[in-house]
Amino acid sequence: MNTSILRPLSAWAVRRPDELAVACDDTRLTWRELDAASTRAAAELADEHQVAQHDRVAILGRPGTEWVVAALGAIRLGAVVCPLNERSGPADLAQSVAQTTPSVIVVADAFRAGVADLDVPTTDLARVGRPEGSTATAPQVKVDGSDPVAVLATSGSTGAPKGVVFTHDSLASSFFEWCLAEPAFLHARALSVSSMAFGAGLLNGFLGPLVLGGSIVYLPEWDPSVALALIRDHDVNHLGATTLFYEQMAAHPDFDDADLSSLTIAFTGGNPVTADLIRQWGAKGIGLRQVYGLTESQSHVTLPTAELAMTHPDSVGIGGVLNEFDIVGADGASCGPDEPGEIVISGPGMAAGYWRNPELTEETFGGGQLRTGDIGVRDTQGRIRVVGRTKDIIISGGINIYAAELERVISEMPAVAEVAVIGVSDTEFGETPAALIRTVDGEELTSSDVVEHCRSRLSSYKAPRYVEFLADPLPRTAGMKIRKGLLRSDYADLPARGTRISSRRV
Repeated sequence: MNTSILRPLSAWAVRRPDELAVACDDTRLTWRELDAASTRAAAELADEHQVAQHDRVAILGRPGTEWVVAALGAIRLGAVVCPLNERSGPADLAQSVAQTTPSVIVVADAFRAGVADLDVPTTDLARVGRPEGSTATAPQVKVDGSDPVAVLATSGSTGAPKGVVFTHDSLASSFFEWCLAEPAFLHARALSVSSMAFGAGLLNGFLGPLVLGGSIVYLPEWDPSVALALIRDHDVNHLGATTLFYEQMAAHPDFDDADLSSLTIAFTGGNPVTADLIRQWGAKGIGLRQVYGLTESQSHVTLPTAELAMTHPDSVGIGGVLNEFDIVGADGASCGPDEPGEIVISGPGMAAGYWRNPELTEETFGGGQLRTGDIGVRDTQGRIRVVGRTKDIIISGGINIYAAELERVISEMPAVAEVAVIGVSDTEFGETPAALIRTVDGEELTSSDVVEHCRSRLSSYKAPRYVEFLADPLPRTAGMKIRKGLLRSDYADLPARGTRISSRRV
């Protein structure tokens, strides 16, 4: 079976030639125009930069039509797209380039300084694929399903990034799984608000919608009021973004009166999703769905129904259709209902492994199972809840406390802008939870309020023994994940300088 994603991309140019494919600001490309532009981009990359099949092409710039044209040009050549994060500094960019060794960096002028000192040829992102560009003819290539399409760096909060490999086979299987779970993904119109250096941008905001015959509206610089207007004006029905984007739209004065009736697929992940946020979007008639996924699973691999998202906001769904979920204990045996264990996924929608790292690939993907490192619980009805990370468990008095569970509960408090829970040393229990909280401007919150709320929602032993209020935002990676390692280091002395809350009082 031919699983090359080039086949559907070419097919839509024939079947839907005059329909919108991509739009950004004042630029709109139909499928016919996108096909022609990406063909020119392929010819230019091959002729002027000698890009050939299996070479890597790095792209650095904000998401938009130019980025799409350059990337599709590289894919047409059988080359491998390597997105670079436009928010990264020169040191991080150098690390990413050293990892993938691209033949050329296609870069927007605004970000050229970040790669100026690298010994890699560059070309102008705004020029690639233009009608006045190269007059050469793009070479024809035949790709295999196992050929890489892209290498995407994970946004792990500790250690060096790993390059996750997406192949034609893995992407075609993943997008098929999306449509089985939610048929409305086919021919959807997506709003893309995320960097192409992350799964939400590269997959949900680029490759997925186009391979499935849809269209994409880009918002390269985030503005919640503009996002609301784009959903209305372009009849957007698909938006996948991290929780922060939905929170900022819901907090904007335009939200209450905004016409969002076209939006039928709205999903989020990456940060705890509060019941209040789901209620806010539910009041607009939109079921905000909390999905589960990671870069290694090629974006989301669970998609709850809108009804399930409303009635069980802490659930990420019941698993996949083709992709199989298991929750296993330390012995590898499946856990029973309500018993926490590591989430393990198998099926056709997984990434192909890590770029040029067979040892780590075997460790993570060996035996056809993706060991996620996430701790989940499945209830008697099959609903899955993510409660933490294997590396983010606080062992207090021999009992496991999951930081993510505490963070989710504390986030429910209206005065909380953001929260991180870490483990700190404790003379009584060995280790105990500490909640680091930044409050909403103008709101008041006390340690007693936090602890009482936690004890009302969870077992009392899970309540934090330390509550620290922060003036500044929590440190985050470029992928907006909280840098827990840095927090553990910065607050390791909290037991010596902070006030411990007794287990017998608030």
